Formats: sequence, structure tokens, C-alpha cells
Amino acid sequence: MVNNFSMLRKPIAIILVFLAMCPASFGWGNEGHQIIATVAADHLDETTKVMIQSLLGNNHLYSIASWADDIRRDRRETATWHYVDIPLGDKYNSSRDCALPESCVVLKINDFLKLLTDKNATRDQRAEALKFIVHFVGDIHQPLHAVKEAKGGNGVHVRFLGDDKCGRYDCNLHGVWDTSLILRTGLGRQEYSQHLEELIQSQKLGSRDGGTPEQWANESAQLAGAAWVPDGASLDEQYYHRENKVVDRQMALAGLRLAKLLNDSIGKMTPRDFGSGQAPNIPAQTSAVPPVQVGGAASNIKVWVNPRSMVYHCPDTQWYGKTKSGEYMSEVDARQKGYRPAGGRECR
Repeated sequence: MVNNFSMLRKPIAIILVFLAMCPASFGWGNEGHQIIATVAADHLDETTKVMIQSLLGNNHLYSIASWADDIRRDRRETATWHYVDIPLGDKYNSSRDCALPESCVVLKINDFLKLLTDKNATRDQRAEALKFIVHFVGDIHQPLHAVKEAKGGNGVHVRFLGDDKCGRYDCNLHGVWDTSLILRTGLGRQEYSQHLEELIQSQKLGSRDGGTPEQWANESAQLAGAAWVPDGASLDEQYYHRENKVVDRQMALAGLRLAKLLNDSIGKMTPRDFGSGQAPNIPAQTSAVPPVQVGGAASNIKVWVNPRSMVYHCPDTQWYGKTKSGEYMSEVDARQKGYRPAGGRECR
């Protein structure tokens, strides 16, 4: 398929603004995870959509796609769950690459899938499991999240298209794969997801929507080996165009596989199976809708803002008033100052 992104790029200044907003490498970055979730949402069965809405309320799947990164600094035990350390040129070995108690993304996808479908789990437990699954399926398809060397490429310093800086940060191989290759296209979430839908159709990727987390990790590890460069390397336009195709394919597959994972699990359940969670009565054809904007009925609720993660927590949630740093303010003030709701869910 011919890559026509060069004709679609926005001005470089806009891209650099986006790059400057990106934190240190956290796996595809917010943009990549939201694109994957958007692709997945377009491939969900109607029953699956109902079950997801019973857990997330009126929040689109993409709005919670980066939740696992948002809470990462406050819940440090989750840090190793985002990746798996497979040596370059090797394949996944659970005892070597995913030893307990730290665990890794391969096992955590399976762990949270069991929790998501546990009829005895609370609604909050299943909602959290869903958020982790949405994020971790994306992470495991990022090739640099499946390689051990140099902390997944974080320790490989590079120049990207002639620049040492990727936004505010020094460029490294992992960060380039997390955000730079995606943001360089200049495409927004909806545009990018539509591009991936076209890719899915043209390359018939729908036939590859299955597999296991272990198989996905091995695929990513192999791609990481092909994309690996030595410390100090310069990543030129040729590298960008070659690996951008890999990024597209991996995000498309992640979206398809996430959808199938959910369709084959909670998509086979009913609201009665979620009885302990007191799922709301949602019409069968209802689909998820975007979160409400600032100015709704909940705007004056006092929330707890965390300046480190730039998210805010609603009353009666786990981290309300409990993070190491933070302060109380109204939800409308929090939104105006750039804070995002934890998990993408507005307060009620």
C-alpha cells in the first residue's frame, strides 16, 4: 500500500507542540492508545458495547485508553505490567521474562481478562480490569515494549529526522516509537483510525485478529529486532517511512485483537452476569458516547487534582485526597486548568 502521509501532514509547528506535551515514554503515548481503542470500538459486537457501557457509563472506549498510564506514578506496583523483557533475537520465556511478583504485560492481560469475566467481582473491579486490558493490548503491540535491551530502547539515544530533541525531551528509540512516528504524520485520532480501517480492508488484516498475548509478544519482539539501531544513530526519512508502516500495522492489529478479546469474553455475557455490579438497564442498540464537556451538572463538584499526573479524582473513588501531592478544587476549575478526569469519567 502506498504511504500518502506526506501529502496529509499538518505544519511541523503543530506537531512539535504535540511532541512537547508528551511525557517520557509510556507506551504508544495517549494518541496511539486512543487510536487503537477507536479502531477496536468499530469492531465490537452490540452486546459487547452494552456490557462495556454497563462498566464505563457514557464514556467512549478511547477516553479510558490511557488510564493505566495516568495512575502509574501513584500505583508503582503496576509499572512492570506495561512491558515484557524478551532478549533481542529470542522468544518469550515466562520463567525468565515474566517472573513473579513483578509480572509483565503477557500475564497481566490474562489476569485482568479473568477478573473482567468474574461474576463475583464488583463492578469497580471489572471496570478497572477493562481499563487495564484496553491499555495493555495496545502496549504489547508496541515492539519496544517487548525487548529487554537498553530498557526497551529507552537507553538508545538517537536523532530523529535531524533533531536531537523530541519535544522537550532528548530523543531515544523507545520514545520515537511511542509518539514521534505517530505524531509525525500530523493525523488526528479520527483521521488515523480511518486510515487504519482502510489498511485493515486492503491487507485483509481481519483474518489475523486472534492469537494469544504470548504470540503477540513474540511478534513484537521480532519487529523490535528489525527496528533496532545502535546508540547515537540517526533516524532518517527512510527509517521513518519504513517503520511507520510497521506502526500502522501493529496499531491496526491491536485494535482488531482487542475487539475480538472483548467480543469473545464479556460479549458472551449478559447484564445478569454482572449482577453484583448493578449494571444499568441500557437498550440493546445503545452505543458508547463521548464524555460530557465542562459545564454539565457535575461541574461544581469538588475534585482532587494531582499535579504530577495532571488528572483529577472524583469523590468516593480510590485516590480521592490520597495521592502524595494534590489539592481540592471544583471540577470546572480543574478542567479549565488542563486536568483530565481519571479514567475519562466525569464526576456525578
